[in-house]
Amino acid sequence: MPLTLVTGPANSAKAGAVLGPLRDRLGEDPLLVVPAFEDVEHSQRELADRGAVFGARVLRSKALFRLIATRAGFTARVASELQSNLIVEEAVAAARLEVLAESATRPGFARAATRFVAELERSMVEPGRFTQALRAWAGDGPRRAYADEVADLYRRYRAGLEAAGLMDEDLFAWRALDALRRAPASWGATPLFVYGFDDFTPVELDALEVLARAAGADVTVSLPYEPGREAFRATARIREELAALADRVEHLEPSDDHYAPGSRSPLHTLERGLFQPGAREGEPGSAVRLHTAGGERAEAELCGAEVLRLLREGTAPGEIVVVLRDPAAYASTVEQVFAAYGIPYSIDRSVPLAHTSLGRGLLALLRCACLDGSASDLLAYLRTPGLLTEPGLADRLEADVRRGGVTTFAGARRVWEESVPAFGLEVIDRLAAAPGIPELLEALGRCLERLFAGPYRRSAPVLKGAELDDARAFRAADEAIRELRGVLHADPRVRLDPLRVHDMLSTLPVRAGETSQPDRVQVAAPQAIRARRFEAVLVCGLQEGEFPRTSAPEAFLPDADRRAIATASGLRLPMREQRLERERYLFYVCASRAERELVLSSRLCDEEGNPQARSFFVDDVLAVFPELEDTERRRSLSEVTWEPAQAPTAAEWERSVALRGPRRLPVSIASVSAPVARELLEARDTVSAGALEKYAGCPVRWLVEDVLRPGPVEPDSDAMVRGSLAHRVLELTYRRLRESTGARAVCPGNLARAEQIMREAMEEERDRYRVAATGARVLAAIRRLEHDLLVALRSEAEQDGVFEPEHLELRFGVEEGGYPAVEVADGVRVRGVIDRVDVWERYALVRDYKSGKVDTYKEASWVRERRLQAPLYMLVVEELLGLEAAGGLYTPLRGADRRSRGLVAAELAEHAGAGVHPRDHRESEPFAAGMERARNTIAGAAAGMRAGRLASCPDSCAYAGGCAHPSICRAEE
Repeated sequence: MPLTLVTGPANSAKAGAVLGPLRDRLGEDPLLVVPAFEDVEHSQRELADRGAVFGARVLRSKALFRLIATRAGFTARVASELQSNLIVEEAVAAARLEVLAESATRPGFARAATRFVAELERSMVEPGRFTQALRAWAGDGPRRAYADEVADLYRRYRAGLEAAGLMDEDLFAWRALDALRRAPASWGATPLFVYGFDDFTPVELDALEVLARAAGADVTVSLPYEPGREAFRATARIREELAALADRVEHLEPSDDHYAPGSRSPLHTLERGLFQPGAREGEPGSAVRLHTAGGERAEAELCGAEVLRLLREGTAPGEIVVVLRDPAAYASTVEQVFAAYGIPYSIDRSVPLAHTSLGRGLLALLRCACLDGSASDLLAYLRTPGLLTEPGLADRLEADVRRGGVTTFAGARRVWEESVPAFGLEVIDRLAAAPGIPELLEALGRCLERLFAGPYRRSAPVLKGAELDDARAFRAADEAIRELRGVLHADPRVRLDPLRVHDMLSTLPVRAGETSQPDRVQVAAPQAIRARRFEAVLVCGLQEGEFPRTSAPEAFLPDADRRAIATASGLRLPMREQRLERERYLFYVCASRAERELVLSSRLCDEEGNPQARSFFVDDVLAVFPELEDTERRRSLSEVTWEPAQAPTAAEWERSVALRGPRRLPVSIASVSAPVARELLEARDTVSAGALEKYAGCPVRWLVEDVLRPGPVEPDSDAMVRGSLAHRVLELTYRRLRESTGARAVCPGNLARAEQIMREAMEEERDRYRVAATGARVLAAIRRLEHDLLVALRSEAEQDGVFEPEHLELRFGVEEGGYPAVEVADGVRVRGVIDRVDVWERYALVRDYKSGKVDTYKEASWVRERRLQAPLYMLVVEELLGLEAAGGLYTPLRGADRRSRGLVAAELAEHAGAGVHPRDHRESEPFAAGMERARNTIAGAAAGMRAGRLASCPDSCAYAGGCAHPSICRAEE
């Protein structure tokens, strides 16, 4: 029976030449083979439109080979991609590699080897033939070792497949054809029609020949081709091979019948003139347009606006396609823009299993049970949707482990079981107790089932939208686990451990997003649209290096080596040097698929403003339409909104109008007005020194941190923990020094003892530092703090003052049995902790430790910097201890200048010692005035706190300036 080859350019009615005869033979159960899954559904709809609802089957090449095997009586277990990868990795690990040893350690080596062996099988090359060809090429020269290692990898891979009782897809197709050759009558008289392909692998060509010649089936193949056209140089070779097999070759002439009337002339002119030297120039009209954008986001927004216009004009979503050379690379940007614009779309992309919610939880469970699990892993497992009836429990655990500095799984588990004993983690123990990898995989499969079913238990839902992503993740993971178990069962020599299982599952591809349907705009690669036309085609990402895509040499045998192998042995392997011809053909496909409108989009720069070169394919279009560049639509990187008249959505119009309207500052935050809240504030009988200082700096910060008091999630900062540890160590040092020597102050005579006591206290209290650092950082931080405190003690020993530490960490109004709160102004009672009070006779010198520099803590800066702590504590000691305040000092615990800053009465400056900066001495009158200012400031702040008076003060809010809580305050700086 004959093989009929139908050729012609785009829009030459090749579909009619194939589908028409197919419809005429519906009684013979014909088969239609198309390239992609999307083409299957589209072809089924097109056949139905032509009246062929029953009788014809539409399938892809893979399904054709399965059908051939079934009819020829050939059976085999087909390896999945995961199983093939595993067997390749085993082959690489078992091979004695020397030349390839270093390359084999890299992560991408096994993937490249998998692609290479698949190419050999598609070319129907047996390991023995491949070995002979490589040895003929290499001879006994320096390439011999390399040739032997490459051939050995292929032999070991095929041996691994055989040991596992598997065949990969390409080998299965090859063997199915061999079976059909042995029993050609098994095919019957089923006619075969092949449409939409522009290239065939050697095994696919062999299938066409076997079906037509050996099995005697009627085979009709269409191929895009036109003699003398540059666009079809990529299909010329395959056309010659098919023509050699064909009994009849039918060439169709170009036609413009398929174009919309208003677009017929420009679109047909472009199809006929693209890539042709000296082509006739034409006018693009409104059928062909250019977009130029600054950055991917702007390009996607231009595209989205164009799609919305088409939809509003009545174009069906399924008749619009956005073409990208690599849709997965643009998936995130397209999803953001199209979702914001309300465009229904489909995009063919996949994500690793580890990036899905179900996969993240499953892999975290595996790490907790069998690997070095962390606290984050336990949290990821507990946050698997549906696992906890109260998801907030996981948030509480996260806060606890972060605040406690817990980083290990074991530590996080202890915290969890103490706080939520009712929810045990026995499933982790059962997984960890698996005696071997087969048992581990079986247990992991059961865990996967429970995790997937969790959100849907007892609800019998119909999954849709994002829920389908969970189902796809479950199916991919479940199949992968079963496949790994199958390989281990068939070949126990395969080496698997928990880490390898984890890594293989984590990179497992899972299809995401919606599938192509008539009610969705399709976002696709050029290869996916070869077999159909659309009313509107938008080709985006026309950049040099992207479309056309640059050619990458094959990792194992570049084209130069393949030519040499063909010369030496006669074995011809596919070449890759025709990449530009292939890219040119794919662009021709994009440019010829539109029936009504074609938009070509490129970028001037990337998102950072770096220049990007436009694809020279756009210049090829401009050679046909020179006027096209004058009408291009632009959107620059700086355009954050649209012109109001061009805004594609209501939300974008509102942004545009808001940007161009009058500038309106946000309303200032209002004072507390709710009666209940006012009553709560007025009922506060004491305030802390820290709260007063916060309120003086920024009332909103005080409201957030001292009234609302959101629970902390992160551990205390390094500086805060360091300061707390320093305070505690100094308190113990001075207290124990007094107990040990009877002396209150550090002097040259007891300095050695004070240093010893300080080191002992540091060793006792060092565990307090664990939340701020881990591992080697802890030791370094402890040693640094120890050095700073030693310098502080030595600096104090060198002072000649007479004041001695009397009160350490003096607490008032903060705990039962201690000193009461102190009233420092009319109705203002304060509470707090004073780091140290030095006493001499009837005078008290207040000291507040600071971990950093204290230059800005001088008395001259107290009003400007809103420093209230030292003057407040001076008032407290006078009221609480009955002593006269000699000064208030901020004492640095690090830095080159260890002199304290603040305020000291001039008449007592000599008694305070040389450790006080001389510029902070004040005579009695300025001293008293400073104290009175502090008292008034404190009274005013306390009154404002009780009244709930609020104001945004971003300049003095955070420690280094700026707003500390911008999401709450929303102050314009």
